[in-house]
Amino acid sequence: MNTAFRHLLLLLLGLFLAGSEGVAQLTNRKIQPNDVLIIRVLDEKDMLQEAKVTNDGRITYFFIGEVPVGGKTLAEAKTLIQDLLNKDYLVDPQVSIEVKEYAAKVITVLGAVNKGGQIPLPPDRQIDIVEAIGLAGDFNRYANKDRIELRRKGQTIRYSYNDLKKLTDPSKKVYVEPDDVVDVAETVF
Repeated sequence: MNTAFRHLLLLLLGLFLAGSEGVAQLTNRKIQPNDVLIIRVLDEKDMLQEAKVTNDGRITYFFIGEVPVGGKTLAEAKTLIQDLLNKDYLVDPQVSIEVKEYAAKVITVLGAVNKGGQIPLPPDRQIDIVEAIGLAGDFNRYANKDRIELRRKGQTIRYSYNDLKKLTDPSKKVYVEPDDVVDVAETVF
C-alpha cells in the first residue's frame, strides 16, 4: 500500500471516529424544554408532526395527547410513543423522532457593559467570562473591572478581569454555563 493512500485512509478513519463521537453525544442528549421535535410513524403519513417541548417537558401527539418526553433520550421518547400508540391505536407502530431545532442556551450579561442582555451560547464550544463580556460589547466607561460577579444556581462568585485574563490554560479558565448571569459592577465616584 503506498504512503499517500495509507495517509488518506487514516484521515478518513479519523474523520469517521470524530463524527461518531459527536453522534454519540447527541444520541445521549436529553430532550429539553423548547427543543422542536419531528415525529413520524412509518406508513402513516397523516401522523407526521412537529412538536415543541413545553417548559414542563411535554409534547402533545395524535390520539395519545400529552406525552412527557423532557429528560428522556430520543430513543426513550420513541419507545414511549410507540408503546402508547400500540396500546390502543396502532398495531406495532414504527416511530422515529429527530430534533429539528435544539433549545437555545443563553447567559445574561448585566451591568457596566455596552450591550447587556441575553447572549446565546455557541452550540459547539465553551466560552469563558472574558469572551462573554466581549460578546456583550465589552466594558463601558463606568465598569469596575475588579468586581465581576458570576451568579450560578443561587451562588455568587466575584472575579477581577485582570485575574481572568491571566488564565491562559484552558483547564483553569472560568467557563460560563447556560442560565449563568455575569454582572459587571460600576465604579463608585
